[in-house]
Amino acid sequence: MEIVLYALTVMYTPGPVNLLGLNAGLTSRFKEVWGFFAGVALAIFCWFAVIGYAGQQLIVQGLMPWIALAGSAYILYLAWTVFRATPPDTVKEHPAPRALGFRDGLLMQLLNPKNTLLVVPITTVMFPGRGITDTSLVLWSLAISLGGGGAPALYLAAGKGIGARITETRYIRRCNSVMAGLLVVVALLMLCDYVILPVL
Repeated sequence: MEIVLYALTVMYTPGPVNLLGLNAGLTSRFKEVWGFFAGVALAIFCWFAVIGYAGQQLIVQGLMPWIALAGSAYILYLAWTVFRATPPDTVKEHPAPRALGFRDGLLMQLLNPKNTLLVVPITTVMFPGRGITDTSLVLWSLAISLGGGGAPALYLAAGKGIGARITETRYIRRCNSVMAGLLVVVALLMLCDYVILPVL
C-alpha cells in the first residue's frame, strides 16, 4: 500500500509534465494529445524496468547532471511552444500550434531527473522489502506507469474544466504565459538542483 501512496503522491503533484497536461486541456482535444500520455507512461515504465532490474548496482547519481541538462533544455523548448500557442478561436488568423505528441511525452519524462524521486526509493527499498522481483516487478512497473500516464490526463481534464469557463482569447493567452513561465522556473530549478549546486 505504501508503494501506491508514495507513487501517487509523487506523480500527481504539479510538475512540468502535469503542467503541460493542464495547458493541453485549455488548447487541445484529448484525441489530439493521448499520445503524449502514452509517451509519459512508456518512459516511466522504462525507468522502472531498467533501474528495478539493475537495483543498487546501477549508479544513477553520476548521470543526473547530464539528464537534468537535457531535460531542462527540452522543458525550455516546450515552454516556448506553450507561450507561442494560439488559442482555439484565433485559428483562422494564425496557424494552429502543434499538439503535444507521443515523442514529447516520452522525451520529457525520460529526461526528467525528478524520476529518481519516484523510481529509486521504490525500486531499491520498497520493491525488495516486499519481495517484488522478476514478473511481479514488471507488473508493478506497468501499473505504476499507467498511473503516471494518467496524471497529466487528469490535469488535462482540469484544464478542460477551466477552459470551459474562459471564453475570451486574452485569458487563454495569459494562461499560456503563466504555464510557460512555470515551465521556465521548473527548468531553472532542475539546473540548480542537479547541475549548478553539485559543482559548487
